[in-house]
Amino acid sequence: MHILIQVLLALIARRWGDWIHWRNYYPTILFLIIGDLLYNFVNYNYSLWTFHPDRIEDIIYRNHTLITLGIYLIGYPSLVLLYLGNYPETKKNKQFLYVTAWVLLFSMIEAISHFLVKGITYSNGWSYWWSLLFFIFVFIILRVHYLRPLLAWTISIVVILLWICFGVPVQTMK
Repeated sequence: MHILIQVLLALIARRWGDWIHWRNYYPTILFLIIGDLLYNFVNYNYSLWTFHPDRIEDIIYRNHTLITLGIYLIGYPSLVLLYLGNYPETKKNKQFLYVTAWVLLFSMIEAISHFLVKGITYSNGWSYWWSLLFFIFVFIILRVHYLRPLLAWTISIVVILLWICFGVPVQTMK
């Protein structure tokens, strides 16, 4: 399922992503990758979620790490080019609906992946509902980073506070 999602996202981004202005989005793509990379590094021995390949993916994506690398290289750039490239610049109600639509889309994908195909499992207190809140944060912070990068980095301290809420023991770090 992970490969299917990434290929679909890449194809959709190829058609509707803002490739002409990709350089404008590049810092935000890196921001998203760095945030996820930091999570995976710090929580290496204390994962909140783990990706699992299905039978077809097992040829390419043999484990969580390889699935995550595919997301970094294909999924995140495609996502940012689509999401920010089509973000409504005017009315607040359109922006709210736009963010809500993306949160719902990714929540549905995660629900299918978790509940139906077992492509993701949760541990150490994480749940589908935490993922929903996380998607809200991610889609808001992507736009904030695009407009005001320093503010986004400052707000990202919230991620550290969430990390503390889950009680990630320092002993689990390498």
